[in-house]
Amino acid sequence: MAESAKKTFLVNLRGGRTVEEFRTYAEIAARLKPYGDVQVNVAGLCDKAWWEIPKGGSPWHEYACLVPAPWMFFPHPKLEPHIPADFVEENQELLRAKVEVIRELGLDAIFAAKFSNLLPESFFEEYPHLRGPRVDHPRRSTEEAFAWCVDLDETQEMIRWMSAEIKRNVPEMKTWMSGTNDAGSGLCWAAAQYPGPNGPRHCQHLTAGERVRDLVLTVQEGAEEGGGPIDFRWSNVNFWQNEMDVVLPLLPANSYINSRDPGMMGIGTMINDTYPFLGILDPLSLIQRMERYHRPETRTVSIGLSAMYSRYEDTPDCVNKVIDIFEDCAAEPALTLSERLVKLRTYASKWAGEADGEKTFEAFFDLHRAFELKEAVASRYSNFYCGVSMRHLTRPLVLKPDLLTDEEESYWLPYVFNIHENEGRMDTIDLHGGRFAGTATWNDPGLTGALATAVRAGKVLEGLGGAPEGDWLKQVGVALRMWASEVRSIHNFYHSQLLRDRHADQLNPDEEYIPVKQGTWDGDPGNLAWNAIMRDELDNANELIALLESGGIDVVAMADDARYEDTFLMGPDFVGQLRRKVKIMRDHWLDVQVYLAAPHK
Repeated sequence: MAESAKKTFLVNLRGGRTVEEFRTYAEIAARLKPYGDVQVNVAGLCDKAWWEIPKGGSPWHEYACLVPAPWMFFPHPKLEPHIPADFVEENQELLRAKVEVIRELGLDAIFAAKFSNLLPESFFEEYPHLRGPRVDHPRRSTEEAFAWCVDLDETQEMIRWMSAEIKRNVPEMKTWMSGTNDAGSGLCWAAAQYPGPNGPRHCQHLTAGERVRDLVLTVQEGAEEGGGPIDFRWSNVNFWQNEMDVVLPLLPANSYINSRDPGMMGIGTMINDTYPFLGILDPLSLIQRMERYHRPETRTVSIGLSAMYSRYEDTPDCVNKVIDIFEDCAAEPALTLSERLVKLRTYASKWAGEADGEKTFEAFFDLHRAFELKEAVASRYSNFYCGVSMRHLTRPLVLKPDLLTDEEESYWLPYVFNIHENEGRMDTIDLHGGRFAGTATWNDPGLTGALATAVRAGKVLEGLGGAPEGDWLKQVGVALRMWASEVRSIHNFYHSQLLRDRHADQLNPDEEYIPVKQGTWDGDPGNLAWNAIMRDELDNANELIALLESGGIDVVAMADDARYEDTFLMGPDFVGQLRRKVKIMRDHWLDVQVYLAAPHK
């Protein structure tokens, strides 16, 4: 390969909380070395920042508790007393071990951490003049949180010092990756701040462009002092209103905003679309994305393999397959639809054998169509948020959640993303303080077709156990069917809530309701519809249990220890929770008859 064609590869490994786990993914990343400079993120934390989460919990703080900040590794002396010493020591130990791995593999490093992250209140009690903006989301947090003001000379000296320390300890660092104005961080007077633009009056005159420029320069100067130059990249940033137009012209040399970098392309797994189910791959989409690789302006390739908020990584098998497809498309691009389909057919024969190549090709084509169609008709059905952080997967679908006992709520309600407990209990489409939209009807043909297509493809892939890549294909098939089950749950909860909204008066009667005694085929409006949705969700939950018990549990992102179950991570007793869901639904099967009369034939 010509030197001029080589790229920079940014491998966005957000977790890696043990060196063994980190090594697994770093070794896969090393496969990219013939194609250019390979950089792997080494800044994952050893553990949650438990000390950031208020007593009693706070869903918004759960966003941030695994987001690294530089003071979690090398705190400036003014910060050191306010960060738990054992947490810092363990992070340093893990960082040193990761650096040894990349050194051994001949890789470079990314350090992904936020200089505008929230800080402990004790720090601001000692240094009140450094308090910057409030950065939490008032509708999602139970306690306010503040970042420091990055515009002050005193703050910039601390930022410079920490940047130098990190570069000294990670000389392989080529890129600093950061984010701001979301998920635990923020800049003064940013339009995107969820409480509204805010900060101290002394820096209000600065534009967003000047503030970003000065912060980037400070970090780069510190890195130079610590050992050498670095690129600075903004990954997840919220620059709203006209801020992006002000920021972009003032970006210093060797700094970028990923979403506005014409020289960057991205490939990766589907973990954020299918969470908590892992290992699903859409080869046809990857082949199409790889078209950009051969454009002369493409200089940087971002590889995504981690879930949002650093909760989990996709399976090594899945990540390896992404690299397989990358290597093939790098050697031989597919620039038309027919060429992409030929590639997919070739992969199918390689993975399943020539005899099963055609049906495997059709299964992966169906997988691609299923995701496209689902996105077209139900884009707001988020597996990450609705399925997990709203616990549609494991909570029981019942007509009157307020009839549930404390014990019946105990395994799911504490993890629902809602600062208002009763809203978390009663409104199953309250998405983090708002309401999400769904299909116009419960029996929507578009979504029904998408899920049926996914299930059909999944069953084909599951049945290829004797193929050359049979174990992997079966894994994809099971995970795909579980994804379809999760979307089905989200759909059922969405329409069951709309039904409950329509019949709110009947569900909260002033006195005991006695149905009319004349004959009726349908009963009260809503009765038959409720029973159809409830039955579908019962069957869906039982089918998911069967999939999990037949090998699906191996491709679920879930905590190993119950202590780590949280808003964004399922607990270790996932199957047990589903069984409780089924039992509670059966125990409350007749609730509907008390409020919405059954047919009388």
